[in-house]
Amino acid sequence: MRNDRYGSLDGIKGFALIGIIWYHLSQRSLPGGFIGVDVFFTVSGFLLALSILREIDRTGRLRLGNFYLRRLSRLWPAMAFMIAGSVSLGLFVNHDILVGVPGKSVSALTFTSNWGEIFSGDSYFAATSPQLLRHLWFVALLAQATLVLPLLTAMLHRIGSTFVQALVPVLLAALSACGMWVLYNPSADPTRVYFGTDTHCFGMLLGVALAFVVRHSEESDAEPRRLFTMVMPWLATGALVVLIMMMPRVGQDASAFRGGLILASVLTVVLIGGSISKDSWMIGLFGWRPLALLGKYSYGMYLWHWPLYLLLQLMLPGYRGSGLWVVQALTLLLSLVMTAVSWWMVENPVAEWIKSKRDKSAPRRTVAQRSAPRRVGSARARGVYGTHLNNVEFTQPYSQAAPLPSPQDAPVVASRSSRTAEAMRMVVTVSVVVLIVIGFFMGVAQAPAKTQTQIMLEKNQSALAKKERQRKMDAKAAAEAKKRAEEERKRREEAKAAIEKTLNGEDVSVIGDSVTVGASAALQKSLPGIAVDAQVSRSILTAPGIVAQMKAEGRLRKYVVISLNTNSATTVGEYERIAAAAGDGHVLVIINAYGDREWIPVANQAASDYVRKHPTDSILVDWNSAIAAHTDWLGPDGIHPQAGQGEDLYASGLRNALAEWEVAHIE
Repeated sequence: MRNDRYGSLDGIKGFALIGIIWYHLSQRSLPGGFIGVDVFFTVSGFLLALSILREIDRTGRLRLGNFYLRRLSRLWPAMAFMIAGSVSLGLFVNHDILVGVPGKSVSALTFTSNWGEIFSGDSYFAATSPQLLRHLWFVALLAQATLVLPLLTAMLHRIGSTFVQALVPVLLAALSACGMWVLYNPSADPTRVYFGTDTHCFGMLLGVALAFVVRHSEESDAEPRRLFTMVMPWLATGALVVLIMMMPRVGQDASAFRGGLILASVLTVVLIGGSISKDSWMIGLFGWRPLALLGKYSYGMYLWHWPLYLLLQLMLPGYRGSGLWVVQALTLLLSLVMTAVSWWMVENPVAEWIKSKRDKSAPRRTVAQRSAPRRVGSARARGVYGTHLNNVEFTQPYSQAAPLPSPQDAPVVASRSSRTAEAMRMVVTVSVVVLIVIGFFMGVAQAPAKTQTQIMLEKNQSALAKKERQRKMDAKAAAEAKKRAEEERKRREEAKAAIEKTLNGEDVSVIGDSVTVGASAALQKSLPGIAVDAQVSRSILTAPGIVAQMKAEGRLRKYVVISLNTNSATTVGEYERIAAAAGDGHVLVIINAYGDREWIPVANQAASDYVRKHPTDSILVDWNSAIAAHTDWLGPDGIHPQAGQGEDLYASGLRNALAEWEVAHIE
């Protein structure tokens, strides 16, 4: 039975896990839930450093190789089991989810996922295709810290001054946070500063500093010490309240990367300090069994919830939108099941094996040593934080293994039922592992280089590029002929407009993103002659420059269609800058977006507000409402229209909006 103090740390991890899973399953309702990661980092740094200090105090040295083996054996097997299982499931669900899996699996299994994502240029916050293993950056960063922090802790242990021991990691944490602040660019993707070990290690370093403070807390009953003991639970309560308030308010912007995440780490330090201090009521709060159990098995839950969520969305496409709660509930249920399976098949057996090896290599204790009480650390660890800290085993609780019986205590003949149960577990484990390993290699071998959506987008993008090249060649050859025929063309167009208002795309310039690329063929068919300038992952921030260039080159037409709400939030002011770049005589046509990205509703509201503010020279095409009634016409990512009905609906929406405008403005 672990003591209450350890249960409180389990409860803190359970609280952090709730924020992370909530964020992954419903970003809109809890946009700042990802700060739970920094709570985890801080707790991990604290436990890691305190376990190192405990070992040094007990044995007089740190056996670095054994320490690495124990720590990494708690991370790697469970992660490898999850990767193999998820890839095997993806093989039967949808091959699109296996895109990039070979390289990402190697990065994950070598604990380099975070840097692999950074160097590949993939975005954690704006991914438009399913990424089965993208959440393993956290495990990679944790493992990298596990390799470095023991050396730092052991080195600082040699310094006699507690103040210096705590100050050094605090200064390093401040340097890391400053790196995140400086490198963060509001107009660029923040993946580099969020995934970087150098810019996101401050939480673990603050945990190391706290470990030195806790270890060296004095035994004194002086009045200031008693006052500190009384105040810490109150400070911890305040820290918990602030953390809870931050989660719905912090976003993927400067509020997080320029102060928010380091603040969350500092608050976690206070929360830990007040939750393990002697007689703190926070021990009871975080020791609440459901919360503590969630924290105890938090690693398995973290590993499994994300791939299961992606796989279930692909398996149940009809439950997008209002039925998403079904997918979310199944994700939580199956995550609990797979966490238990992983513990039973992989984590606990590995922990037992590691412990058996450690017990065999440990020197025998004398009778006097066995009868003497085991003291961990020095008397100083019994100050503010109480004597119960001395008997804590600072390991991941989910991988605790029961002590192996000695030959003297073991029964001479093991019970038949025990042997049978163990044999059954071995058979089941080996069978499952063999199957998922085979499935993993099959999945890696069959992993496509691109999703079907990517293939379709690139095909249309290539067609657009080909048409653009042909246009330039034709324009050069026909320049003189066009000049001679210009007056005649205008006369014929005016005569034709006076006789018949036949709508076409000759007066329409479209500037769009990947959604427009996907619907480009339908646009050309619905509005012959339309000029489409679309590019995958294009941001609306580039639109004013594109419009200005098109105008300078004489290519900007009367109707300037902007379809750029998919990849980022925007404001009314951004649309006003686009209109200013176009100048007088142009009508701004805005096509809003559809999808589960948290910024899309913000961008759509800005589009509606702009059109309401400028009714005489702007049009809103409500793609969001049109496709909401036909989500089965979308691709697997739930954003891009499928060929056929999906792209036809997109094109007809634009055509109908232009037709209504023409009718309303006949002079």
